Amino acid sequence: MYYPGAVENSATLRDLPPVLRDVSRAVRRGAARERDVEPLPATEVELLRIIVHRPGVSPGRLAVETGMKPSNVSAALRHLSELGLVVRESDPDDRRAARLRPTAKALENARLIEEGRARFLDETLARLSDEHQEALVRAVPALRALERALRERAGGR
Repeated sequence: MYYPGAVENSATLRDLPPVLRDVSRAVRRGAARERDVEPLPATEVELLRIIVHRPGVSPGRLAVETGMKPSNVSAALRHLSELGLVVRESDPDDRRAARLRPTAKALENARLIEEGRARFLDETLARLSDEHQEALVRAVPALRALERALRERAGGR
């Protein structure tokens, strides 16, 4: 599918993935100073984020959505369980299947992390020009749509 300006913008669009990764990393690291929670590896943060936002998700679904190997998901879940952040329950419809739920500690940590990130980002955005702030706010819906399209194309949900 063609969109206007595709050729002219292709170099800039190729910069999008590394820029998004760098922004995400900078927010995560900068906000780390804003909270008092146990630091986790990025893969465990990603798994925990999904579990917090979708309690009852299965380990298999986590592997599909994150693109991680099931054995790596299992190891990360074991560590999250040891830290008291995730509990594994049997699926009431299929006792062989597991469902994952965040603990109260995980929910509190998620709240603290989100508040810290929001505070850090607000303070940082205040340093940008009004034009750049407005452009970033306008870009959020398009970035969400892009994320959904990428996830669907990769076979996630």
